[in-house]
This record gives sequence, C-alpha cells and structure tokens, in this order.
Amino acid sequence: MKIRLTFFFLCLIFGGITQNYQPFIGKIVYKISNLDRPNDEPLEMTVYSIDSLVRIETLSTVFGNQIFIKHLIRRKSFLLISLDDTNNYAIKGNFEEIDTVIHEKKYAWINKIGTKKIAGIKSKKLKLTFIKSQNSFYCYYAKNYSSKYLDAYRDFPGLPLEYYLETEDGILKYSLTKVDFEIPNYDLFGIPKNYQRVTFDEFVKILTEGQ
Repeated sequence: MKIRLTFFFLCLIFGGITQNYQPFIGKIVYKISNLDRPNDEPLEMTVYSIDSLVRIETLSTVFGNQIFIKHLIRRKSFLLISLDDTNNYAIKGNFEEIDTVIHEKKYAWINKIGTKKIAGIKSKKLKLTFIKSQNSFYCYYAKNYSSKYLDAYRDFPGLPLEYYLETEDGILKYSLTKVDFEIPNYDLFGIPKNYQRVTFDEFVKILTEGQ
C-alpha cells in the first residue's frame, strides 16, 4: 500500500495534474487601461469563441479596428486589416505553441491565495513578475477555462480575466468587464469576400510600395 501511495505522489510531483477545462463558447469583453497614461481613454478588446474558433477584436490607433481570427486545432490564423474603404487584407499566419521556456525569460508567475468575482466569474489569484523590470502585479484567472483563447500568458493555469502587459507605450491593464455565453454567429469566424488574402511579407510590400 505504501508503495502505491509513494508512486501516486511521485506522479503528482513530476508529472503534474492534468487540468480538465470547459470549452468556452460565447463573448468576453476587456477594458484596456494604460497605467502610465491614466488620462488616456480606455480601449476595448472583444473575444468571441466557439471553443476551437476564436475571434479577437482590438482597436488600433494605426489601423483602426483589427480582427484576429484563429483556428486552434488547425493552427491557422488571419489578421484582418483595412487600410481604407476599398483596401482590405487578410494576413495569413501559422501560429505555434507558446514555448514557456522562452517566456520564462521575460516573466514568471506563482499562484497565490485569494479569489474574487470578476464580471460574475469566480477567479483565482497569481503573482506575475516581469524579469527585466522586476515589476510585479497580481492577476486573476478563471480555472475552469483554458488560457488558449488569448495570446497573452497561454501558460497561465486558466483564462486570464485581469492581467498586465509591459509595452513600449506603457503598462497595460486588461480587466474583464462583460461575459456573454450566447453562441456567437458562425460567420464571425470567416474571411469576408472583400478581403484579399496575403502573407505578412506581401502586406509589408503593399505598405512600402503603396497600394
């Protein structure tokens, strides 16, 4: 009996415990605040998901509303950008699994004791530290949903609901403000007919040489 118990605890220590996540189907909305520029109007990020299909909408000061669509199983993605009313592009990309070893050089996190409800969802606490600046922040995540739906912190033990990013423009705070579990329209995850599919290099060439 002792041998079996010892083997069980060794598996927990070295193999970890596999987390069974619920598929996320619906819409979540984040408010984005720049801590270094508190007078700036907060931006908004909206994420639609039907589990393996994800659409992320963010407002860019350069290209306006940017739409990122990805297929988590096929590992394909498109970034939709409009330069004007007639020049619309779907930039093709292949994204890989996040290498947590590489990311640990930029940040580290540890679980902390504490919970709170954010937009009605119970969230757990962790401490995030950026290696270069040594800035630390408390973040919160939903343990029932995978972090795979967002591009930031995909090694978190759950879906980030309140988190921080260090950027050249300042420290950005992402705060969940709304959750809607209604199934999104499937058309949201397609490429509109008036968008030209291009590679990233082709898009850069379009920008440098003119449309």
